[in-house]
This record gives sequence, C-alpha cells and structure tokens, in this order.
Amino acid sequence: MIKQLDAALNKVNKKVGVNVKTPKVTKSRLKYSRYFTTVVGVGGLTLGIVGPSKSLLVLGTISILSSIATTNEIRKI
Repeated sequence: MIKQLDAALNKVNKKVGVNVKTPKVTKSRLKYSRYFTTVVGVGGLTLGIVGPSKSLLVLGTISILSSIATTNEIRKI
C-alpha cells in the first residue's frame, strides 16, 4: 500500500510541477514508527480510561490501529 501511495503522490507532483522526494521506506523506519505509535496508543488509552478525556481515548485507539497497519506493512516488505 505504501508503494501505491508513493506512486500516486509522484503522479500528482509531476502534474503540479512540484519536485518533492518522498523518503524511502525501510523495515527499521517502520519498526520505529510502530514502536512510537504503540507507546502513544497505550498512553492515550490509559489516560482516556482513567481520566475524563474522551479525545485521548480516541487518539489511543487510532494509534493502536495505526500500529497494527504498520505491522502488516512490515510483513509485506
């Protein structure tokens, strides 16, 4: 999915005439991203459950889902 997104962004950049280079995706970068989003997700879920903030609960849930999606992308590479 990352490769498809990069290809679409490159097409848009060429049509608009903008020269933007997207960074290369590596397993180590994806693993770092997965670690970071998992930490943010667990923290958000914990604070959302313990405290009155529903927005942190939503942020934590989205971060955990992002971590799961990143794990699937790591397996594809």
